[in-house]
Amino acid sequence: MHKRVRQFFAAVTARISEQDRRFVNQHLTKAEQQLFWQMSVPDQRHALNVAYTAAKLAAQRPAANWETAVKSALLHDVGRRRGDMSVTDKVLAVLAHKLAPRWARQWAKEGRGGIIANLRHALYIYFNHAERSARLLETVGTQRAVVDAVRKHHSAPAPGDTPELNILREADDKH
Repeated sequence: MHKRVRQFFAAVTARISEQDRRFVNQHLTKAEQQLFWQMSVPDQRHALNVAYTAAKLAAQRPAANWETAVKSALLHDVGRRRGDMSVTDKVLAVLAHKLAPRWARQWAKEGRGGIIANLRHALYIYFNHAERSARLLETVGTQRAVVDAVRKHHSAPAPGDTPELNILREADDKH
């Protein structure tokens, strides 16, 4: 729970520096940049933190492709777009998943509206953002290794997982 409290405060104080902007521009295509900048500032900050950690991890692992690891980290949450959920909705979605995971998954439904619809939409995004992210990346021509890592980053580890996917999971878990 300590991690979630830290994430909450990171979300409400999130900022993007000029150095961060240069990092994004250096590692993403124009189309990928558009997807990145459509995320909320807290999600952008999270993705950058994950990418900086992934860069360090990939540099220590010769089997990993550094650029694929960094790009996967920057893009892993592009399926959560600005306006999909408020910070409050996200907090409630996380709590619902922790306290009643089966109910939360069943209650999730795409489509914003009133308070209840927004919470259901937040749960939908919470559970489906990895697949949603992968589909968006496919539409802009992102390389297959990145799309696959993004799609699987919340799946259980499996034999044959790439070093880049393992790095993404590890870096994401730290933030």
